[in-house]
Amino acid sequence: MHFSRMKERTIARNPMKYNNFSFALVIEETETLRLPIVALLRERGWLVHGISRAEEAFNILAHIPYDLIVLDSELPGLCGIDFVRILQNSREWRTIRLVVITSSKSASFASQIAQCGAFLARRSRWQDDLFEFLSAYGGSSRIRNAYSQMEPVE
Repeated sequence: MHFSRMKERTIARNPMKYNNFSFALVIEETETLRLPIVALLRERGWLVHGISRAEEAFNILAHIPYDLIVLDSELPGLCGIDFVRILQNSREWRTIRLVVITSSKSASFASQIAQCGAFLARRSRWQDDLFEFLSAYGGSSRIRNAYSQMEPVE
């Protein structure tokens, strides 16, 4: 197949990925935390959506190719760890990078998050931890390649 036809087919299938946009989803119940996280990611060049419940995410995950999801561990309804497990067990969503914000100091909880392949950010230091996570890769384009090198925060 000629390159220009391959390019056209790629654009038709997923125009957002072709243009190298990087999408992030923030799932946090309270606006007082959700809005600052959204603002920080937008300042770093991400196209960001913010929602308050994990259940809402499944409706949009099928349509938007998220590279990153930042979520609260203590969400109402479907809790953060269960949401992370669903994504990690899903063929189409397991490559999405996850940052879980928590106030828990439990080593067991930190271990569960790490086993799911998510990065743990402390609620008391969420800005520093999220900034560190993002800075480690120089932006979203390298996030998939180097994510596994980061150690979870305990």
